[in-house]
Amino acid sequence: MLSYKFKLILPSLLGLLFVALMMFALTSQEDKRVTPSVLVGKPIPVFTASSLNSDTNLLDNSVFQTDEKFTLLNVWSSWCAVCQSEHDFLMKLAIKDNVRIVGLNYRDDLSDASQVLSMLGNPYVATIFDPEGKLALDMGVISTPETYLLDNQGIVLFRYSGALDELAWQHYFKPLIQVLLK
Repeated sequence: MLSYKFKLILPSLLGLLFVALMMFALTSQEDKRVTPSVLVGKPIPVFTASSLNSDTNLLDNSVFQTDEKFTLLNVWSSWCAVCQSEHDFLMKLAIKDNVRIVGLNYRDDLSDASQVLSMLGNPYVATIFDPEGKLALDMGVISTPETYLLDNQGIVLFRYSGALDELAWQHYFKPLIQVLLK
C-alpha cells in the first residue's frame, strides 16, 4: 500500500510533470520554426515567372541581385490566415525599417492575391506569382508563410517557417543581418 505522505504528494508530482511536459511541447514547437534547408549557402533555384504586379513583367533570379546587403523572400498566399497575421509586421519592416522584401505568392489566384495587397498594403518591392507552386517546390517550401534571408547575390542564408514577428526578427534575423552589414 502507498504511504499516506506519498498519497498527499502524488497530485503535486503529477501537476509538476504536466507543467514540464507542456513547457517541453511549447519549446520544441518554437524550434520547428527554424527549419533546415538544402538551399542554405546556395542560390534560389533558377526561375522565370510572372510578376503579380503586372501581367507583362517577367521576374527571374536577378530580382535578388541588388546593391542592398540583403533581401527577405517571403512566401505567402491570400488564403493563408497566418500570412495575413504577419502582414502588418512586414509592412513595418518595409516602411519604417526600409527592409527590402520580395514576395513569392504561392499556389494562389491572381485576383485574390492582388486584392489582399490592395486591402492590406504591399510590403514587396516585387512579387513572384507562382500559381502552380513550381518555384516553391524547387525551394523545398513546406508551408506558408516562410521567410528566407538572402544576401545581395541571391544566396540563401537562413530559412524561417511561420509568421515573422518582432520576436523572431530580433532573435534570428537581426544577428545575421548585423554580420552582413559589417
